[in-house]
Amino acid sequence: MLVIRFRKIGKKNQKILQLVLQEKRSKLRGKAIKILGWWNPYLKKGNFDLDLINFYLKNGAQISETARSIIKKYQKL
Repeated sequence: MLVIRFRKIGKKNQKILQLVLQEKRSKLRGKAIKILGWWNPYLKKGNFDLDLINFYLKNGAQISETARSIIKKYQKL
């Protein structure tokens, strides 16, 4: 099963969240199938490929609660 979730990247105390599509059973730092965007929680800025996110959701991928809430906030901006 595929899942859309955030993966932490960046330096210590300067994390950037990367939105990835990966297998649900794989490790969080494991191989991602597709990178769908990024989010900087300190600057409240990010970039998401909404077309690809909607495509994978329609084809059965699940999305984490955190990713869902941040994408909803992003769409309102």
